[in-house]
Amino acid sequence: MAQDTSLGQARTVPANVADVAANAGLGSFVRTFVPRRRNWFLLIFNLLVGLAMAVFLIGLWLLWVVLRTPNFSRSLNARRVYLYERGFVIAERPDDPQAYRFDAIDTVFQKVVSQRSYGIEVAKNYLYTVAARDGRTVKLTQFWADIDKLGPHLNSSVSQALLPGAVAAIEHGQGVRFDDMTLTAAAFAVHDKQVGWADVRSVWINNGYVGVNVTGRRLALSRTAAAKVPNLPLFFALAERLSQRG
Repeated sequence: MAQDTSLGQARTVPANVADVAANAGLGSFVRTFVPRRRNWFLLIFNLLVGLAMAVFLIGLWLLWVVLRTPNFSRSLNARRVYLYERGFVIAERPDDPQAYRFDAIDTVFQKVVSQRSYGIEVAKNYLYTVAARDGRTVKLTQFWADIDKLGPHLNSSVSQALLPGAVAAIEHGQGVRFDDMTLTAAAFAVHDKQVGWADVRSVWINNGYVGVNVTGRRLALSRTAAAKVPNLPLFFALAERLSQRG
């Protein structure tokens, strides 16, 4: 896999992380992701408000929130995600790096929620839940700087690793399930309804939902929350491949 230049510039890798990555066969190093540091003006403002209101519970809560940011917490600021060609290493503690190979991950769920005020987007909340085949799970959120690059890259890379196996399963007459949707060589199915690929007009995602438009139907056959669909890029890759056949 060619290095994605949009992911930014690489940083130095600690020796124990390099050893873990080498033992897991993660390939070439790509980039380090660090915690997102908060705006200092807002932090100081909240700190002053918290100090002024320390006699009240809300003041204590504000102080706790401020002090639990990477700006003030050394342990949080020391966390790292090291991205490699064939996986990543997450070090929530510097002395305990954990390696995840893309081809040893079963599912990635993504949940991206846009916060708007008067129609203008003011913030985005990210949650990528990665489940490895050995039972380990890691959740990546907007705690990390550039999560809008890291999350999609991980999701896409895992789906690329899973694609050959999913295609082989379909070729052998099996179905591949994505929440309430199942893809087979002959049809797209949701719950107890199914339609042949020749009648599938489009598969889309909009406002956090996945839908399938079918010839002869005014409403989409499926409208499933994207956050419930595992390996979303894999779903779209298979659907495109099968609909082109149909």
